[in-house]
Amino acid sequence: MGQSSKTISRFIKTTLKTAWYNRQKLMKSKQLENTQLKFKKLSGKIQIDEIFIKEIHKGNFKHKTDPRRIHLDPFATNTKCCIQMAVDNNNNIYVKSTNTKRLQKKWVIENMNKELINQNSIITSDMQKLYFLVAKQTNSTLCVTKTTINPEASYRNLNKISKLQFSLKEALIHYHGLGFTNIQNYLNLWKWKYQHKGLTPNQQTVVLYFNV
Repeated sequence: MGQSSKTISRFIKTTLKTAWYNRQKLMKSKQLENTQLKFKKLSGKIQIDEIFIKEIHKGNFKHKTDPRRIHLDPFATNTKCCIQMAVDNNNNIYVKSTNTKRLQKKWVIENMNKELINQNSIITSDMQKLYFLVAKQTNSTLCVTKTTINPEASYRNLNKISKLQFSLKEALIHYHGLGFTNIQNYLNLWKWKYQHKGLTPNQQTVVLYFNV
């Protein structure tokens, strides 16, 4: 139901720490993975865009050997995290955390290639230059739209991805203390809930635990 760990801990009368750890177990569980709608490669008309969410870096990371430092963007001056998102006409959804402040070339090369997108697709995006690389890697046609010049046309061309971004932000706003080590888990949980958004929380529970 999108409740915070604090609310859950009070409701089931347990500690905040236990409630938080149980949520992490759920998000990493085989039940959640097995009941995801099977992902297929993006094809046909595809909308791509990035979104930025607030990320909290717990701790001061002053020690040079702290393993969490390797995930930080060395040029970051705030706590935003870049999320790659894409959706096609068949409602195949791709959502991936990059753990960095900005969209970088290496993440585009590693994530948005022929393994994700079928060749000869039609990709619609904003004026982000790195998306030209996506089209080149997949032999696809890129249609760009500039949001500042014609916002209505931009929304019309990127309507699906815009709705997904709004839904994601609405889901994550209830959670406090998102760290880069767990962000992808929250994205997976949001995707699962979005795929089953027509069901009540009780019906979602039946799907999750009984695979029906």
